[in-house]
Amino acid sequence: MGFLNVYPSLAENVILWGAPVFFCAFLLCVFTFKLASGENCSARLNKINLLFFFPYALGSLLFCAVTGRLRFSLLPCFAAGSFIYFSLHYIYLMAFINLAKKSVSVNILSDIRDLGAGGQSGSVTMAALLAHEKEKIEYVRQTRLDQMVVLGMAERRQAEYRITRLGRFLNRLGNTILKIWNLRRL
Repeated sequence: MGFLNVYPSLAENVILWGAPVFFCAFLLCVFTFKLASGENCSARLNKINLLFFFPYALGSLLFCAVTGRLRFSLLPCFAAGSFIYFSLHYIYLMAFINLAKKSVSVNILSDIRDLGAGGQSGSVTMAALLAHEKEKIEYVRQTRLDQMVVLGMAERRQAEYRITRLGRFLNRLGNTILKIWNLRRL
């Protein structure tokens, strides 16, 4: 196997290489069924990614049990495999999707092109751009609020929203990070 033998034992290598294999299966499902499109795609992809993680974890456990190599010393390898699996999702896939879908800069460039007369070389006034951006910001806020409800950070009761315990924790964490690096919110 050569370069695939990162660890000395077969069980460790199966656990380690199982992570990218299961992530690729997840990606194949995402591309085949176009799961990165539509409303709440981020929340949907996060849930589906977690569903693909369970067979990876169970498969790793079963392989080690069937081959007689199940032992606690494999926990660091499983932790590394889990880190690889979730990193591929959150660092790469979600970053590209969010860049294309939610990046303010990318959207402004697209708006200039779409609103400007004559396509790529057209121009647009600041007033027209800001009016268009205001509509889009309202849409982004509503879809993000819906995602926060789906992810359990907020709850909706009729027309009112309340922050949940998870939402309060994440808000405090965000405030701490902003304070440490002397940043301000949008």
